[in-house]
Amino acid sequence: MDHTSTWRHVARGGALVALALLLGSAANALSFRADFRRSTYAVPGGADFATLMAQHSSEDLILSTVTDGLENISTAVHASGVRRDYSVLLTTTFRVSVAGAYTFQVGTDWGRGGAAAQLDENGAVVSERVIEDDVWWAYNWNHPDVFTTTANLSAGDEVTLAWVGFEGCCGGSSTIRFAYEGGVYQPLTKTNFAPYAVPEASLLWLLGAAAAVPARRLSRPRGTRYPTRAL
Repeated sequence: MDHTSTWRHVARGGALVALALLLGSAANALSFRADFRRSTYAVPGGADFATLMAQHSSEDLILSTVTDGLENISTAVHASGVRRDYSVLLTTTFRVSVAGAYTFQVGTDWGRGGAAAQLDENGAVVSERVIEDDVWWAYNWNHPDVFTTTANLSAGDEVTLAWVGFEGCCGGSSTIRFAYEGGVYQPLTKTNFAPYAVPEASLLWLLGAAAAVPARRLSRPRGTRYPTRAL
């Protein structure tokens, strides 16, 4: 299928409040989440990622789950078995350790359209792709409804990738795969993506080191002066 879709690159700024709580909540350690809500919304012509996020966030929550990756995300497991009239938001947040071009391949069931986006550490949209028509990959990576996006990432970047879609029927599962610098696709899971993200232990060490600096300063006995150096 030749999707009616748009691809936009957006300047930094214009933070999305709907995703603010997803950013930095785990000190930018590699994390994944699947969020399902009740919805009859269909993506209209000219919509952008922010519009779709606002719509998804306004709907009644079915279930929100921290996962080990974005592989075989199904309503049977992650949305109490709901199969009709829902929206789904899949996200991963991480700090980049290996710079380069990353391609993300999406197999999903969005009967009413959806969008993919890359966001920076402030929640501002860096790039987005909006799909306005029916997406159903039929569990076949060669199916024309499978689509891809690419992100050129630098070491140290704090990144959130998000995919939001709307479904009428009938609750097919979703899997996202990634490839680094044109390599072989792998499911986007914590195990597979860990070599490309800053380890959680390193982030916690950095936070601890930063927190220790003011603590040492506060430990100086009251009235003690630091020695001065003659000029």
